[in-house]
Amino acid sequence: MSYDLAETSTAEGRPYFLYLFAEGERLWRFTSRAADWLSPAAAFPAEGVDLNWAAAAISHGAIVQSSDPRRVDLSVTLPLSDPFARRYLGPRSGPVTSLTIFRGHEQLPAEVVAHWKGRVVSARTEGPRITLRCESLFTAMRRAGVRAKYQRLCRHPLYSRGCRLDIETYFVGGNASARAGNQITVAEAALLPDGWFRGGVLRHAGAFGFIIGHSGASLTLAGRMPELEAAIDAAIAAPDTLALIEMAPGCDLRSSTCKAKFGNLLNFGGFPDIPGRNPFGGTSIV
Repeated sequence: MSYDLAETSTAEGRPYFLYLFAEGERLWRFTSRAADWLSPAAAFPAEGVDLNWAAAAISHGAIVQSSDPRRVDLSVTLPLSDPFARRYLGPRSGPVTSLTIFRGHEQLPAEVVAHWKGRVVSARTEGPRITLRCESLFTAMRRAGVRAKYQRLCRHPLYSRGCRLDIETYFVGGNASARAGNQITVAEAALLPDGWFRGGVLRHAGAFGFIIGHSGASLTLAGRMPELEAAIDAAIAAPDTLALIEMAPGCDLRSSTCKAKFGNLLNFGGFPDIPGRNPFGGTSIV
């Protein structure tokens, strides 16, 4: 039996999907099967070796063919506890993650076809799941070229590719000793001026949180972090344990802050000298 016959069969097909994520030289291989899958070398001649695909609770939405780039996004879903998917919940400044989905049939391990190819754009949580929003390779080809947005504040998200700051060099270690709602107490935060971490990032056990307030030793998070809360409660119950975190400072996107706080004015993406009034009086130009 060939792949085409298995694909068109009404009863003999046993399809499965392989998901290949790539960031430069780093590769992650997952399969939708209930158990790990070994692809023979004949399935991927370019690799020349057998490939292992880890079983995961991974799935994707319907693949749509459309001339409108906004309608061809693909959603890939993984469990909230999946460490690979959690990498995308925080700010990212690394390389683009490409995704190739292969489709095959279990009775034909040496035959697979590339089902979809694109890249990971963003991630969001939906209850017990993490949904990765991916765009097709052809979407990026149709998109207009990059244009700078004309505004006073910096157009680059902090620690993004345009900002060019490496968040790993700005993390400050600390110990969360108490919590109340979305507020946590971190003694090390009081060593820096109020507001230093406002708009910044908190990391605990690989999970990221957004800091929306900083006053003394108190940090206010944009949302709850259950794993951090459990660690704080455990530290309170057993004083010999610690709820270790890392904090990265925030930015108000002003040129003065970019220069004084980060020394990154060369990468500032705003236009602070925009006049306060329209020099053309608001009338049309003929």
